[in-house]
Amino acid sequence: MAALARRASSLLRSVRAVSGEGSTFRRSMSVAAGKAGAEAGEDVVKAVFQRQQKNFRAYLDEISKTKLDLDSNSEAAVKAYFDTQTKIRTNLGLPSYTQKIADLLEGAAEEAPDVRTYLSICSTLRREVGIEDDSGADALMMEALDKVEKSIGKTLVKDDANGMSAWKKALDQVNEKLGINDSMLEKLEEEAEYAAAKGELEELRNVAMDRIETYKRRDELTIEVDPKELDHRTYL
Repeated sequence: MAALARRASSLLRSVRAVSGEGSTFRRSMSVAAGKAGAEAGEDVVKAVFQRQQKNFRAYLDEISKTKLDLDSNSEAAVKAYFDTQTKIRTNLGLPSYTQKIADLLEGAAEEAPDVRTYLSICSTLRREVGIEDDSGADALMMEALDKVEKSIGKTLVKDDANGMSAWKKALDQVNEKLGINDSMLEKLEEEAEYAAAKGELEELRNVAMDRIETYKRRDELTIEVDPKELDHRTYL
């Protein structure tokens, strides 16, 4: 199942934006973050909140040290933001977008009693974090699973060695149809990280422009603002 989780992460090719809001996504991340606290008998919710706040403040402190170009339509601006936030996350030891997804998939693989439940969880997570399934991967994997379970005559569970072997072969065929192989994983993950960074920059730009429009309506201003002239630190 762990191998399945790693393969599933290679489907992160069409990310629109990062969205930490999302019931399953948020709960899963909270559970993972609070595991150590629970073992130590701490207040899990409090421990998770404090850890998230600490990381968030540290990230904001670092991202505020450099002025960013908020023009999300400029590839140069997106690349600069991507490089900046990647460096910050690395220095602070914060997980990347694809690392968070991989952790969620690994957790789902460990908890799911069978492959069908796992795929269902993955599909839910995909939708909640904003990953489009424009390649039809969900349907292809479910179709492949139907065939495997029909051949073995029962629900495919992770301790069924023969069934999992057949499933791995079926999954290889799905990946082949999608044009995905293990050698592409690093490139696909980088593309997903870049797309996520662009989504974050778009969101920050939209927040800034919405606030400016509010000021213009309130004060009856007729000025036009170029996103390149905005200082993102004003809108964090």
